Amino acid sequence: MIELALTAFALGMAGIDPAGLIIALAALAAGARGRLVLAFAAIVIVGTASLGTALTLTVGQELQDLNWSSFLPPDRLGAMVELALAATLLAWAVVRLRRPETRPPRPTRTSRSGAALLWTGVVFAATAPLDPTFVGLVLLAGRGEPTVAVATAHLVWIVVSQVLLVALVCTIVLRRHARAVAWLQDLMPRARPILAKIGTVALALAGVVLAVDAVWWLVAGRFLLPDPT
Repeated sequence: MIELALTAFALGMAGIDPAGLIIALAALAAGARGRLVLAFAAIVIVGTASLGTALTLTVGQELQDLNWSSFLPPDRLGAMVELALAATLLAWAVVRLRRPETRPPRPTRTSRSGAALLWTGVVFAATAPLDPTFVGLVLLAGRGEPTVAVATAHLVWIVVSQVLLVALVCTIVLRRHARAVAWLQDLMPRARPILAKIGTVALALAGVVLAVDAVWWLVAGRFLLPDPT
């Protein structure tokens, strides 16, 4: 469980996304109440974690339960899964190196309407499968892990990837958000390029670690990391 949570943390770092914060800030600037923004954040976090858990326990588990051993030995399958994930993460890192602001499509408009903001949260959570790091977690967690471990991993992923939104939520709960909102609105234009670089480096690092582990199996016949199957 701890290893899966650490994997989720690493993938969450690679998938840090300021879109949730931007939507929340826009809503507050448009006059939305703090409680409405809290509801938006809850939908994003709980909705994304629930979607990831459901996909892992259905699609991810079904893929794991297939009799892959009739096609490939289990260890070779593990190496190929790691190589496929590594290639995906590294390709996404290259795309972001060429276009640093490139991110999975997420809703960016909001409204004064409470219902519109809440529905934006639902759409935001539903677009999580467009993020390669989310898909990678679904595949890695679909290895017969306990439901609690899977749910915890997806909760860790969304909290880390939306850490900026979570920070804003904390200021709202503490009723210190007025100054924080002004500060964040001033900071975000300067912080976004830095966040983009951090995400790109994390993507590349995660891809390299998985690739090295798979290549090590090909050379030495064993994995450096816990067996991904």
